[in-house]
This record gives sequence, C-alpha cells and structure tokens, in this order.
Amino acid sequence: MWWPVLPQLIGAALLLLAPGLIVARGLRYRGFDSLALSPALSVGVIVIAATASPFLKVRFNLLPVAVLAVLLGAIGWFVTRSRRAADVEQEPLLWGRAVPFISAGLALLVIAARVMQAIGSPEHFSQTYDAVFHLNSVKYALDTGNASSLTIGDMTGGGFYPAGWNAVATLVASTFALDVPAAVNVTSIVLAAAFWPLSCLLAARWTIGRSSAVALSAGVACASLGAFPLLMMDFGVLYPNLLSISILPGSIALAAAIARISPVWVPRGLPAILALLLSLSGLIVAHPTTFMAWLTWTAPMAGVLAWKLAKLKRRGLLRVRPARLIVPLIAYCLVFLVLWIVLRPPSDASFWGPYHTVPQALGEAIVFSPLDLPLAWLVAPIALLGLWAAATRPRYRWIAAIFLIFTVLFVVVSGFPSSKVRSLLTGVWYNDSYRIAALLPLVAVLLSAIGVEWICHQAQASAWFNRIFRREPVIGQELATRSTGAVTQTSLRRALAVVLALVAVFIGQLGGVNKEVEQAASKYTVTPGSPLVSSDELSLIERLHTEVPQDAILIGNPYTGTSLSYALGDRKSAQLHILSYVSPALQEIYDHLGAVSADPDVCKAVRTEHAYYVLDFGLVEVHGGNHTPAGLLNLAQNPGVKLVDSQGEAKLYKITACGAG
Repeated sequence: MWWPVLPQLIGAALLLLAPGLIVARGLRYRGFDSLALSPALSVGVIVIAATASPFLKVRFNLLPVAVLAVLLGAIGWFVTRSRRAADVEQEPLLWGRAVPFISAGLALLVIAARVMQAIGSPEHFSQTYDAVFHLNSVKYALDTGNASSLTIGDMTGGGFYPAGWNAVATLVASTFALDVPAAVNVTSIVLAAAFWPLSCLLAARWTIGRSSAVALSAGVACASLGAFPLLMMDFGVLYPNLLSISILPGSIALAAAIARISPVWVPRGLPAILALLLSLSGLIVAHPTTFMAWLTWTAPMAGVLAWKLAKLKRRGLLRVRPARLIVPLIAYCLVFLVLWIVLRPPSDASFWGPYHTVPQALGEAIVFSPLDLPLAWLVAPIALLGLWAAATRPRYRWIAAIFLIFTVLFVVVSGFPSSKVRSLLTGVWYNDSYRIAALLPLVAVLLSAIGVEWICHQAQASAWFNRIFRREPVIGQELATRSTGAVTQTSLRRALAVVLALVAVFIGQLGGVNKEVEQAASKYTVTPGSPLVSSDELSLIERLHTEVPQDAILIGNPYTGTSLSYALGDRKSAQLHILSYVSPALQEIYDHLGAVSADPDVCKAVRTEHAYYVLDFGLVEVHGGNHTPAGLLNLAQNPGVKLVDSQGEAKLYKITACGAG
C-alpha cells in the first residue's frame, strides 16, 4: 500500500521542485511559468551541487542543494534586476490563470495512480538488468555521501558516468530516510507525474499559445500515451531516460523563447538564456542522448530563425549587422555536427537490431503507438488533425518538421537492417527502438494541442456555437440580465470543458496506457520465479544483516541478482553491477573456489578481497544466459565451504577453508 509513504511522496515533490522554483523566481518568472520551469532548473541545481560537493569536502544532501539554489536565485535576481517580472499571462481572469494548474493537477493524479499501479508497492523494485546498477548506485551514494558523475563510476571500477538521476534519487533517499527501493519508486512517481506534465504544459503554452484549450489538451495528452513515462519504467529499466525526457520539454520551451518562434509573447532574453544554460547542464548529466534529442528539436527552430533573418534582410528591415546573427547560426550547425559524432555510446553498447518491418514501424509512428502498443485512441486522431493544421499554418510548420524527423528516426531504428546508415542516424540512442519510441509522446502532446486549438477555432466560428454560447440578449434587456446571461454562458463553457477533459482522461487510459501498466507491473512483481531476485532470494537477502559481518564482501554470480545484496540487504557484493570490473584476486576465486581446500592461491585471494561469504542463487539469470563461474558450481559438494542459511533454492555459504573471516 502507498498510504504509509504518501507524506514522503508529497515531500519529495516539493523537495525536487523547490530548487528550480527558487531560481525561476530569481530570474523573475511568475505565475505558472515559474512552476513549470522548476523541473528543468531543479535538475540543473541538483547535478551541479552533486558534482561540486566532493571538491568542497561536504556530503551530498539537502544542504548543498539548498545553498546552491538560493545562491543561483540571488544571482538571477541581481543580473535581471533592471527587467520587469516575466508574468505574461494573457488571461486576466482567475479561470484563465487557474486552467494550467488544473490541467497539471489532473495529469499528476492520473499518472501517479497509473505508476503506482504499475509498481505495485513502495518496496517493490524492477526485475530488470539495469536495476542492479541503479539501485546499488543510490546505496553507494548514501554510504559515501558522493553522487558526483565524476566519481560514482568508481563503484564499478569505471570512470565518468552521467549520474543526474542517481543524484536526484539519492537526494530523496537521504532527505526522507527512505530505503533504496522506496526512494527509487517515490522518485519515479515525482518525475513521471509532476516533472513530465509541468514540462509538457510549459512547452505547449510557449510554442502554441496560452489558451485554456491548449493547457487542457496538453495535460490530458501527456497522461494518455504508453510510450512515456511508463515505458522507461518497464524496459531496461531506464531511470536516467525517465528523468531526462521528463525535463526535455522545458529546455525546448526555453529554446523556442530565445529563437522567438512562439506565436505569443514569452519571456526571452537574458532570463531565458540563463535558465536554458542551467537546464541544459541538468539535461546533459541526466542523459547525454536526450541532450542530442534537444539538439534535434532545436534544428528546425534554427532553420525558422535563419529563414526569418533572410526574409528581413531581403526587405531591408534587418537592424543589426548580418554577421552578428549568421555567425551564431553557423556555430550552432558546427556544434550540432560535432556533438552528433562525438556524443554517442561505444559500438559494443549499440547492438540493438530492428524489430519490425519498415511499413509496420511507419504505422506505429504515425499513430504514436510504438513497440506493438495498442492504438492511442484519444491522442492519435487529434494529433494527426494537429499535424495537418501545423503543416498548413506557417507558425507551426517547424513542429510538423519535428514529427517528420522523429518518425524517420523511429522507422530507421525499428525497420532498417543493421548498417552504417542506421548507426549514423540512430547510434546516438544506442540503435535502440525503445529510447527513440519514448521521444515520440512529446511530439504527440504538441500536435494534440494544435489539433484541439484548431477545433476550438472552428467551433467558435460556427453559427451553432454562437447560438449556444454567444447568443446576444434581446433589445431592451436590462444590463443585469445581460450580465447574468454572460456569466451563465461562461460557466456553461467552463463546465463543458471540465467534463470533456474528464471524459478524455478516461478514454486516454484505454489501449496503450493500460497495456504498458500491465507490462510494467509484471517487471516489479516479486514471485518465486522472478527473473532477477525471487521471493526466496529476497527473504535470504533480508536476513543477511544477522548472518554476515558489516564489512564482509559477498561472492556470487551478479547475473542471478546476488549483487542486489548491497541495495536490498546492506551487505556489499564483490560486483555492484553485472558488468563491474573484476580484479585478479576476484577472478581467482571465481575460477578456482572449487579447489579452495587444496590451492593456497585461492585462500590468498579470499583474504585479499575479504570475501568469506558466497551467495548462490542457482543458474537462473536475468537475461536467461549462463555466466556462472566455474568456481561457484557445485558448492554443496565443496568441502571448503559451509552452508550458513538457505531459503528454497537460495543459499548462503561461508568459506571455511581459509580460516576465520
């Protein structure tokens, strides 16, 4: 049940939004804009604090984050002190200002409920390959007080690792004293249910318009697609992508403001530039591939800006020297090309192949239902209508171009055979259909907002609409009567909007969202046959603190889930990730533990690693392979080890042939 952690869940939402809100207010953003900017800015604050903490010799926790947030907020206020507050709400009435908050709240409740349904319970954890590293990294950061991207890779014997998500989850765990699984799940709910809707609403309002229709449609659409955020909690598990994509719309909105392509006035200039720099620092550290997605989104913006400048130059209306504008555009293009080549994972990590034919992949992309998800009954028709409207209206054509770009990328990664061309276009995202599929929903959200806006304009222009909602009073009717009629019509329109939004939310949960909830739920359930840690194995792990010394190192096959003894049982495993570095001494144990009674080199290795305990979770591995080291086979027949505890097929042994451990 989730009720016991509800206070921590609410506290985590406030905790993760507060740093960005402080900075946004310092930059003189007001109203809903300041709140909607908070996710992107908060991640920037958190990753900078996490990176700086080791250099300042302080533990990473709430204190450095709070100090940095206040400092950046003060700096923002100082450098923008001559500017007026960026409160540019177009709707002067309370209803107009309240709608985006209502829409975000509605999306929050729906997404939070579905994520909770998928996870099942606060203590559950993802039964997937990458969960080993992610859960152990949070435990490692809590123990060391260090969540820096420069050093967290030391946990596995590696180097730099973009640890934005790890820092965010660690902040939640340390602030509210949650155990690792609960902290990870609470963080996931906040990212999916708060960060994602707020960011989507900001992007929609800054690129399409500030009308109530845009706000409501964006809020409903972002909660009605299976490909994000639930997909990132199902496949992988890709927590860093969950974080980075949830803040991507905020960075896109800021870029649109700076490029001046919004149809309405939005805050731009120095506040937007400073906010973008901070948000991109968080986006890059959250996941570099999502930063490349941001570059892809901004490419059509750069094209629109170049076209506008050329148009002004031809008309002789360009007020500044062309070099001042052309040089930055050329620099942007060069940076884009260089980063597209450099910022990509190694080839051995980009081994994913296609899973569909080209026509199948194209069909899935067009209806925003990738990876065999059922049709998005609500979003797809409206988004396709929005695509038509965007293609026919010059101010939205860049969004239509974005749809085309990501459709091509998804078709290539999902339908093209492995080749150099495929790697050139999609290698940035590991040649992985799932990672690109998770980028399609944002396109759908904006196109849905355009589609709903188009429908509203057509309705308002119709005689039927005017007869119902804009009927004029008869001649001679008193002013009070006219006012009452206007209030009644306004109330009727608002009530209709609320009813339509509620109905849309219900319809939006059918199809892809329901299936993704079911698929994700199967990955979080702890059963006797769970692929990573079974119920018997978890019971044994939970008893380790009474049977294994605090400073002991546990030997085991990490593919079977033994490495999670660290995050789940507070006892460190020799490998904290399935692909951790293996020292020569550890390799000696893996290879020759079966001869421990006769081979002194094995006992020397055991003493070197201080590894006197062995977890045996059998031969079932998370990906169905066979990686059991020779020395860990047939432990029951090994005279040099002693059975200490067991639960079903899960067993804990102590190496007795090497003396006291």
